[in-house]
Amino acid sequence: MKNKVLLLTLILSATLFTAISCKKIFLEFVADTLMSAFDLWEDRPQGIPCNQALSNATINIQELTFDMDHMLCININMDASDFDNMRNESKFGPNIYEDDGNAACAVLVEYAGKCDVPFPSYYNWYSGDLTIDGLSLSDVGLRKKGFLGSIFSTAPSMRIITNKYVSGQNIGGTQRITLNNNSQDDTRIWTSLGYKIFELANYPAPRTNFANVSINDEALGVYTHLEPIDEKFLKRAFGNNAGHLYEGQIIDFEEKWLPRWDAKTANTNQVGLPIIDIAEDLDLPDDKLISALEQDLNIDRFITFWALEVLLALDDGYCSNRNNFFIYFDPNDGGRVTFIPWGLDYHGENESSLENFVHAELPRRLSRIPAMASKFETELQRLLDDVWDEPAFLSFIDSAATKVTSAQIDPDYQNKVDNLKTWILDRRTFVKIMLATGLPKGNEKESNKCTND
Repeated sequence: MKNKVLLLTLILSATLFTAISCKKIFLEFVADTLMSAFDLWEDRPQGIPCNQALSNATINIQELTFDMDHMLCININMDASDFDNMRNESKFGPNIYEDDGNAACAVLVEYAGKCDVPFPSYYNWYSGDLTIDGLSLSDVGLRKKGFLGSIFSTAPSMRIITNKYVSGQNIGGTQRITLNNNSQDDTRIWTSLGYKIFELANYPAPRTNFANVSINDEALGVYTHLEPIDEKFLKRAFGNNAGHLYEGQIIDFEEKWLPRWDAKTANTNQVGLPIIDIAEDLDLPDDKLISALEQDLNIDRFITFWALEVLLALDDGYCSNRNNFFIYFDPNDGGRVTFIPWGLDYHGENESSLENFVHAELPRRLSRIPAMASKFETELQRLLDDVWDEPAFLSFIDSAATKVTSAQIDPDYQNKVDNLKTWILDRRTFVKIMLATGLPKGNEKESNKCTND
């Protein structure tokens, strides 16, 4: 869906014009787009309750399984008023329904133009009881999650910490559980398929499977059980977890923007000092950039990440929108940065232009250096030849769709699945056109999204 990116772009652009109110942004600039998107986010198919039963597939090597062949059955019981409060919260403070969403938008507009301050987070923690495949825990920590697109839903995306209130408590060895509501993907499949394609490209990415979720006996349908990007993930994906880990949301490598980067582990420098080296590299002219940057960034791995974002049309990722990513300073790679994908909530339209993928600072600068542009094109072609496997992806979709239909009632679901299949089948043609046209040069000068410079 483009609605989320369009809305966020217009909000960020509107910060340049102080006379434009948040209400005007919603009601005048993107009224039709936003309301259709809002209606879509709220129109969740009726869920089908699952039956709690012990399964040998629930736990895999001391953690909850991420096996796509097994759908977790998750029941949560919590105070009814707490649940109402949780699902109506926004990251920015105001209730999502307050002033038709404009109150939360006003706070977003305020912060969107200030890249030198962190985004606020007004989500609260609540207590509840959790049962997964017949395994039960009491008094676990529950919190809504989401930045913008997924928050307008009666079925909230959630973080669960099993030991938040009871020390040492876990379920099958797992203490942190992330559940995404898939509100921007009407097939519920894309998140899992997208990360699977990263995995097939031998690129570090979170694992997923499905969960059928009910809260207070209200069947909320299909969620994605998503591996958190934390110390356990780092140990699995990189063989260590001692490096600095940051999450990036609407941010880039500018020294004065360090407070916007979100440090995620105890080992991580909390004020973002390791990021300064890359910011300083990007201040260098083209003829000096690569020799400096390759000391701080695994450039080959970044080019793979960049090409994967293009291949999957991730128009709300780093390269297109400076959003939805983590960076890890990997001690096993000389402390150089590797990007980690996040927020694969939907795919963009099938378009044949690469212009949207040279917006962020790294692709902008690299696209202007012929050797790097050539490397990118070669890598995109390799991924298309070696990783993009339409029969395998269609089989994945069919298998996943069977599980989704067991957990929700949606008479139009097959049409939605067919649309995803068509997108997959058409994608190769569009990428070939991109390759034939070649990578365009990014702008000569940086295009800041922040107005406090």
